[in-house]
Amino acid sequence: MKFVKREYITCIIIFSIIAFTACDQRYNTYNPIPEMPVNYTLNIVRDAPILMTQGGFISITEPNKSGQYIGYGGLLIFYGFDNYYYAYDLSCPHECKKEIRVIPSMAGIAECPECKTKYDIGFGTGMPSGGESEYGLRRYTVTISGENLRVTK
Repeated sequence: MKFVKREYITCIIIFSIIAFTACDQRYNTYNPIPEMPVNYTLNIVRDAPILMTQGGFISITEPNKSGQYIGYGGLLIFYGFDNYYYAYDLSCPHECKKEIRVIPSMAGIAECPECKTKYDIGFGTGMPSGGESEYGLRRYTVTISGENLRVTK
C-alpha cells in the first residue's frame, strides 16, 4: 500500500511541475481591442496579387463593399512564411485606439508608430517581440476558396 501511495504522490508532483512550467505567462491572453464585426472577402489574384508572395501583405482601412466589416482599426492580411494566410486587426493593443495602426513589413514584423512595440506576424502568432505591449494583435480567421480569401471573426 505504501508503494502505491508513493507512486501516486510522485505522479502528482511530476504532473504539477509540467503543468506549471509549460505555461508561458510572459504575455497576457486577454486582448483590449474591442470585438467588432469582421467579414471581408477579396479575390487574391485580382484584388491583391502581392498576397501570392510570402511576406506579402495588405492593410485595409475601409470596407470595399456594403456588408463587409473590417474589425476595430482595419485589417492586416499577411501571407506567412509557413504558406498560410493570417489576418489581424491593425490597431495596436497597447494603444487601443482605432487611429493608431501597426505598420507591417515583408520581414514578418508589424510595428506600432506610437509605443514602438514590434509584433511577429510572419508565422501567425501576432505576439509582441519587443516594446511595451504585453498583448498580441487581435487575430481573425482566414479561409481560402479557390482565388477568394475571406476574413471572419
